[in-house]
Amino acid sequence: MFELRGTALIAVILIASGLDFLLFGYDQGLFGGILGGHRFKTMLGDPSPTMTGLVTGVYDIGCALGAVAAFIWGEQLGRKRSIILANIIVIVGAAVQTACYSYGQMIGGRIIGGIGVGLSTVAVPILQSETLPSHNRGALLVVQSALIIIGVAIASWLCFATLYAQSSLQWRFPIACQILFSLLVLGCCPFLPETPRWLAKHGKIEEARHTISRLLNKPEDDPEVKGQLNEILEAINAENEDGEPSWAETFSNATKSRNLHRVLLGMGPYMMNQWSGINALCYYLAYILQTYLNFSTSMSLILTSAAFTQYAIFSWPPYFYIDKIGRRWTVIWSSIGCAICMAVIAGCLISQTYATASAAVAFMFIYLDAFTLGILPVSWSYSAEIQPLRVRNKSTAVGVFSHWMSNFVVVMVTPIGLSSIGGNYFWIWAIVCASFVPLTYFFGVETSGRTLEQIDTMFIDGPRVCMGLDKNHTKVIRATAADEENRYRAFAKLDEKDSASQVEVVETTAKI
Repeated sequence: MFELRGTALIAVILIASGLDFLLFGYDQGLFGGILGGHRFKTMLGDPSPTMTGLVTGVYDIGCALGAVAAFIWGEQLGRKRSIILANIIVIVGAAVQTACYSYGQMIGGRIIGGIGVGLSTVAVPILQSETLPSHNRGALLVVQSALIIIGVAIASWLCFATLYAQSSLQWRFPIACQILFSLLVLGCCPFLPETPRWLAKHGKIEEARHTISRLLNKPEDDPEVKGQLNEILEAINAENEDGEPSWAETFSNATKSRNLHRVLLGMGPYMMNQWSGINALCYYLAYILQTYLNFSTSMSLILTSAAFTQYAIFSWPPYFYIDKIGRRWTVIWSSIGCAICMAVIAGCLISQTYATASAAVAFMFIYLDAFTLGILPVSWSYSAEIQPLRVRNKSTAVGVFSHWMSNFVVVMVTPIGLSSIGGNYFWIWAIVCASFVPLTYFFGVETSGRTLEQIDTMFIDGPRVCMGLDKNHTKVIRATAADEENRYRAFAKLDEKDSASQVEVVETTAKI
């Protein structure tokens, strides 16, 4: 009764993935809002800036541990079961946080919740990259990143709504809402398929064929279904020539698919996401407005909520251009905008007059828009697209681990940096954002319009360090659904003997 097909199946994949990332975004906005409440700070024991940074950032340590769990067990669990387990863990962590009465309990609850989010942020991008059509995969993945920001905005407005509650409801209710989002994800899970690439890799060829037919909404004997399965099997067979994958192989270039090279490329956008300074604002915008620009608590939360609402609105335009101009130039233009905004914010905070404070707030708003128009949507899709199938789960987990550890560092040092050097703290982010431009131009490869197997071919046939200087690696393929169908139909014309041989090899390898 749960077997959806075609557009309905793609829709439920996007809904489940979006709700999962909405939860992630909700947490980003959550602590920035409740930290302004007197009752919450009293319960924590009126923490110092360092302890404030720790209780906020320790969540990211939990997320990093979740990525490690995905690295070790994610491939055995599969994409779907990883998502189910992750959300059960999130519910446990949110329950502990909601019921806590001390700083230590809050630390423990945030670590537990973080483990669940870390596990899901590995599984969800892989699930999407392995099931969504290649011709508009980038546009569909924008939905996921947009819902991160909607989660931030919901958290901010909800924290403002409960700010004046005359009890611990002020912070317990916003924290408890994490449980609701995870329950919604779990409600979608019976409708989710396991990905055809994971099924094929583990020798479940007929199940993979059936899942492809569901995704395409075509019969199992349709040439397009056969062609997509043939392409997947061909890629698996090519990878199997290197033998069974080991953990160390993830960090080695001594393979046809250049795993280490692709791990580093996949880590790039994850690192850019955090080292752009985005969470110095997402977690602490209300705190910055209140502490360093002398706004009242209520006005700080109103401005923060308005900023995040605008942030959510501007997260949707990439849907219309990310597959047209490509991932590389989307990141480059976004990085330029972020660097300019951070430099202006730093300059405005040198002298805190009414005019400079107003300008600083305005450019904080613009910075959020510049970030969500480019760096954000690419960062959560690129790594899963770029990694080879045989180590995709492990390689993506490494990228997610780097993301969460970077997030922890940023969240931990921001209160300390602001209290030590004030507005000059933003010069750091301006310089780092500017460095993303040459890094992306020289080293980034383009994934727009390419199937995951075509991306494999780039690294097998034309590897080099500065792959961004090769026009074949940076060309944007503006494919249509018809182009994608014709490509798979061409693969369906493979000799039946070759297809049978591929199935036999994959099934034998999976059994071993």
